[in-house]
Amino acid sequence: MKAMFVHEHKFVRDENGCYFSSGQFPYRLWRRYLEVFDELLVVGRLRSLRAGESVQMLDRSSGPGVSFLEVPSLGGIQAMIFRRREAANKIRAAMADCDAVIIRTSAVGQLAAGIAESLQKPWAVEVVGCAFDSLWNYGSWQGKIYAPIAAYMNRRMIGRAPFAIYVTQKFLQKRYPCPGYSVGCSDVQLAKRDEAVLAKRLDRIERTVSPLRIGLIGSLVHSHKGVDIALRALAIAKQRLPAFEFQVLGAGDPARWRHLAQECEIGSQTIFCGTLANGEAVNCWLDEIDLYIQPSRVEGLPRALIEAMSRACPALGSNAGGIPELLDPSCIHKSSDVQGLADLLTTALPDKEWRTRQAIRNYQAAAAFDSEALGNIRRMFWRKFLAYCQRGDAAADTRCTGTASIEH
Repeated sequence: MKAMFVHEHKFVRDENGCYFSSGQFPYRLWRRYLEVFDELLVVGRLRSLRAGESVQMLDRSSGPGVSFLEVPSLGGIQAMIFRRREAANKIRAAMADCDAVIIRTSAVGQLAAGIAESLQKPWAVEVVGCAFDSLWNYGSWQGKIYAPIAAYMNRRMIGRAPFAIYVTQKFLQKRYPCPGYSVGCSDVQLAKRDEAVLAKRLDRIERTVSPLRIGLIGSLVHSHKGVDIALRALAIAKQRLPAFEFQVLGAGDPARWRHLAQECEIGSQTIFCGTLANGEAVNCWLDEIDLYIQPSRVEGLPRALIEAMSRACPALGSNAGGIPELLDPSCIHKSSDVQGLADLLTTALPDKEWRTRQAIRNYQAAAAFDSEALGNIRRMFWRKFLAYCQRGDAAADTRCTGTASIEH
């Protein structure tokens, strides 16, 4: 059987026709769908390489059993008006040859859901973030106007979905409920657990490391990940902190953030590391971080934070999205609360005992995201969806009759 996967992700295509992704969609991720379906057609957008970027810095997304369909962006009112028909025609023509549709929440995904229903194709939705939070914190007045509209449209789409898989256990389920069959399962992909990781972390904490390294992983393209909040909080707290270095790992132009770091008088202590390939390279970077922070304005369930926890990093985070599902309540500050983060930093960073407790706690908590356990949940979900597809239920009813929730 052939499935269509629909999302707004921007892929890079090289001169040989191979597609690449900046971290989110390496080929290994498609294997979770290819375990169930014979072929996968990925619908997404196309972008050019950024200045200083090469395909060697990206993850290869192309591979056996996977093909790609490029559609125009539907971001913004003009695009929705002038490009919607082109996108709809491309998706409809390709979907006619597919047996199932997998949608990640996005404007293109909403379009595809409607087309799937009109063609009586079985479909499932992956709920990976909150449309309202994302647009409200986008940084423009247009985003704030569109935020409640997008949230309503997502809620309406997910409310019609026969199947839904959420990256959170509670947060997104509460905001965007699905009456069909649903599970909560993070999309993180962790390396196999190794107790040596915790031992190495505890040894690093015990040693006198200077400067202490504070780390954050997130895109620099927008302000969703709270890079500005981190910089301003460090500026407030710096006189009460031991010698530190702030490292940011993520794609995008760091120019405006460098300027802000200079304004905050921590420019010499701030390093923008660019991007690293997922897996070992990121793990090595995290192993050299003494405190991980996730001061996000917008989140689903942050994979980067889970990865940091799996490397036994002590961590602080905002109350955005599913972050409170991951960290100890004492490690949470309100979203956009610069002073709140500054206060947590001054308490946490100098305290070896606190960092030791949180390292152990986070490493143990990350066990809930064991790749094998999550893989079993996903396989059960997608096999149930496959059975639904094979029965031809979508032609008779757009919603699955059973409702379920699985928690790891």
